[in-house]
Amino acid sequence: MKLITLTSDWTLQEPYVGMFKGQLFSRFPDGNVVDVTHTIEIGNVNQTAFLLRNAFRSFPEGTVHFLLTGASAFLLANPVVLFLDGHYFIGEDTGVFSLLSYGISDGVARQYAGEGGDFLQKMIQLAEWCFDGTWQEHTSEYAIQTRIPFTANYIENKNMIAGHVIYIDAYNNVLTNIPVSLFEEKVHDGRFTAKIGTLVITHLHRTYESDPEPYLIPNSLGVMEIATYKSRVSILAKWQKDTSVDIYCYCINS
Repeated sequence: MKLITLTSDWTLQEPYVGMFKGQLFSRFPDGNVVDVTHTIEIGNVNQTAFLLRNAFRSFPEGTVHFLLTGASAFLLANPVVLFLDGHYFIGEDTGVFSLLSYGISDGVARQYAGEGGDFLQKMIQLAEWCFDGTWQEHTSEYAIQTRIPFTANYIENKNMIAGHVIYIDAYNNVLTNIPVSLFEEKVHDGRFTAKIGTLVITHLHRTYESDPEPYLIPNSLGVMEIATYKSRVSILAKWQKDTSVDIYCYCINS
């Protein structure tokens, strides 16, 4: 079975996702197409890389992941395929490949070298070559653009984790780029004070709870999330989706 995932800013209000799936099933009748998300902010490659970077290992090796943020049939550039940790990532090189592969391992990137066809058709052709094992024969060597992602860091002299809000979900809960592993390593005893904008958070829950105050929770993507019960914490804090917000966790371990 050929497994394909889609990640885009196309939304589901228009027919384009369904139309593209139709093209995929026409080419791969035995394919299984899985939607990662279609709610990326328009053109936001940081969100695209962040969400897919944290999701792709849920799929078996050999999966082809289409990165469709900003993609259309009318793009003039040739698509790129990145082979990384046994997975194939296909899309336009907007810097998303370096964000996706940052700190993971050395991937192999190659660019479509054929003639004719629109950008989306070329992506589908690349996928076919990935599935049949001939992708290197039909592509040329390529050096991906370098783009440095936002990273969460521990500042030792302040006993503080500094991160960013990276994504706001449909419930207006906030995903940070602070890895759960980093949080748990530095906050051994569970006592902390997190300051996000004007909010001060001291509660940590392992599951979603009926806590009316904002709290931190380990998200299934492996990062720390800020949530509230039946509330919209991003609206409460007056955060906008395009606003970069630093998150400081003052760990009380001493």
